Amino acid sequence: MAAHHSGRALPPVLLTIVLAALAATLASCDRAATAPPDNNRTAAVAPAPAPAPPPQPQRELTWSGKVDMNLWSAVRVKAYRVARKQQQPKTLAILRIPRLNLEVPVYDGTADAVLDLAAGRIEDTALPGTAGNVGIAAHRDGYFRVLKDIKEGDTLVLDTPVATEQFRVQWIKITAPDDVSVIEPTPTPAVTLVGCYPFYHVGSAPKRFIVRAVPVAGSPLGS
Repeated sequence: MAAHHSGRALPPVLLTIVLAALAATLASCDRAATAPPDNNRTAAVAPAPAPAPPPQPQRELTWSGKVDMNLWSAVRVKAYRVARKQQQPKTLAILRIPRLNLEVPVYDGTADAVLDLAAGRIEDTALPGTAGNVGIAAHRDGYFRVLKDIKEGDTLVLDTPVATEQFRVQWIKITAPDDVSVIEPTPTPAVTLVGCYPFYHVGSAPKRFIVRAVPVAGSPLGS
C-alpha cells in the first residue's frame, strides 16, 4: 500500500510507524466491539433489586372505656380520677383477659402518670405487636387486682396496631422485686404481666406477682 503526504512518498521508517499505529487502533476497536468491559457486562446481566414490601397498615385502637373499680382501693380510685383529667398518652395496645372481665389500655412506660391511669409497657421490653417479651405492669390495687383469680390456661388477648393476638397463660409465680429475669428477652413471643404482691398488703408490697403468657396456635405470633 502506498501512502502520500503533500504528493511525496513517506520515508520507509515513518510508513512503518503509521501502519503499526493504525493496526493497534483497529485491534483496539475490534476488542471493544466483541468484548465489552467487565463493568458493562455486569450491569447488563445483574438482576433488578426486589421491590420493598409495602408498609403494614396501622390500626386505630379503641376500647370501651368502662372501668370496673369494685376491687380497687380508695387511694387508687382517687388517683385514677385525677389522672383522667390530664392529657391521655398514645395507646400502644389494649389488654383483655375475658374470664376476669379485664380490659385496660397499655401506654408506654411505668411512671405514676401512666400507672395511675392504665397499664404500662415496662421499659426495655418488646413493643406490643413484635416478636419479643412484652412486659406489662399495673397496680395491684387497681387494674391488676383481678389477677388474684387468674389461672394457668386462661386466655389473654392483646390488641395491637398490627393485629389482635391471643395468648395462653403458661405459668404464674411470685418472686422478689429485684428478679428481673422475668422480663428479659425470650427466644419466642411472650407477654409478661407484673404487679406487686400481696394484693391487699398495706404499705409497700414486698414481692412481685408474675404471669407469663405465650401465643396460641393460629394467632399472628403463634402461627
